[in-house]
Amino acid sequence: MKKLILASLLATATLAQANDIVLSEKIKNGLMKKIERDMDVLDNLKFKEANPRTLEVMGLPALNTTSASKWLNDRVNYVIEENALTVFKLLVKRVIYVEQDGVSYPNGNVLPYSQNPANQFVAKDFTAKEEGITVMSNMGAALYMGGKSEKKLYGMKVSRGLLKKQIKVTIDSPRAGVIQVGEGLFDPRLTVNPENEKSLANSLNRLATFFHEARHSDGNGVSLAFAHSKCLAGHDMEGQYACDENLNGPYTVGAVMMTEMIKSCDETCSPRDVEVLKAIALDSASRIIHTTRKGVPATDWDAAPESL
Repeated sequence: MKKLILASLLATATLAQANDIVLSEKIKNGLMKKIERDMDVLDNLKFKEANPRTLEVMGLPALNTTSASKWLNDRVNYVIEENALTVFKLLVKRVIYVEQDGVSYPNGNVLPYSQNPANQFVAKDFTAKEEGITVMSNMGAALYMGGKSEKKLYGMKVSRGLLKKQIKVTIDSPRAGVIQVGEGLFDPRLTVNPENEKSLANSLNRLATFFHEARHSDGNGVSLAFAHSKCLAGHDMEGQYACDENLNGPYTVGAVMMTEMIKSCDETCSPRDVEVLKAIALDSASRIIHTTRKGVPATDWDAAPESL
């Protein structure tokens, strides 16, 4: 099983409704059906009693289909296609634009714990000798952080298709919730059960990535967008922005939610599927740095979202 790291990109797309999350009509039809199926899986998953630490990390009184779906929907509003950003769309369509200059942001002089514009919010399939395959990206977090550093309020034009009025999304919080899928999300090499593409295990794997990416819509000040840090010396991903120096960040969210969802998979997934899912959860957990680069114990970060 290959590794996952995160980085940041920008994008736009046309839309079609799926549950409470808007899916881009530009997403290839077969891939859109998989995402819709994944959301249906979440809406019908039979969660068992959750670990108290899971509830603490997620900020939930209980874990069930309603609370899990709401948690995700609060942080993900749009899902757009992998090729949404092109030079033509940026330079001609002006899909990313400045709504206002000289904006005073909250915590304006407070830098996020880890700043690396190229490697914060994009899930990638990655090994030490590879460039990586994009899996998923949190565009809202990237644009909000970019706007804050430049004292500009960005907006994004989201096309609804030919002759339809565009949606203009104001990026006034990391909770703008614009998520871009990458080619890696559906890459056969990253599929838990390639023999059965409709396997529940495949959906759970993608859902864990959604939950991971949704955590980047949280945070304020130092914890803004729960940006990733470089993995420390001796880690398999040493030097890559593929670790968290907190105890409730994206890798923790991905790990605890995968672990909880596996409990509902025991009777449906094959033993092999379960073992692969457990390995993915363990890999996410291995990205949590318990003693930070500053030599202090890692803690839970404030997840309250910053907003203008």
